[in-house]
Amino acid sequence: MRATLGLILAGVASQAWPLAAGASGCDAFKWPIAAEAAALSASSIPALEPGAALSYGAAARLQLVPLEEAKLPLAPERAPKVSPSYAGAFPLAAPAAPGTYKITLSGPGWIDVVQNGKFVHPTGFGDPSDCPGARKSLKFPLADQPATLQLSGVGDREISAIVTPE
Repeated sequence: MRATLGLILAGVASQAWPLAAGASGCDAFKWPIAAEAAALSASSIPALEPGAALSYGAAARLQLVPLEEAKLPLAPERAPKVSPSYAGAFPLAAPAAPGTYKITLSGPGWIDVVQNGKFVHPTGFGDPSDCPGARKSLKFPLADQPATLQLSGVGDREISAIVTPE
């Protein structure tokens, strides 16, 4: 009986090991982000100043300012963990259709989305540190109304971002 149980457990472990060992880098995200990582790794990403509109499906290098100078629609939901801390707000037009949208960043930072003067809370979160091009990705449910992407807690004056439908 013990030998049989041991063989069963060994068989289960041998099937689970390849799955656990294979999840690293971009594969460690909870959803596919290969297209976003590639867009954020491109050599010619346009730069956007704070307040400039961000387009869906297009990567942009977002220029940030010190948090105390940023004109954010709402105070960030979380205090910055880095000092100095940079921030910026970037309007988004109403999406083509309401639904879930992924916001993916090239580096660490706090992501808030504001719609109708209120925070939109994320429904998914992923942040493995070993995915070239993409460091953080969150999913947000967006209504068919304009929104604002507001970033804070970024340790650099620039971070790349892309907003894509799920």
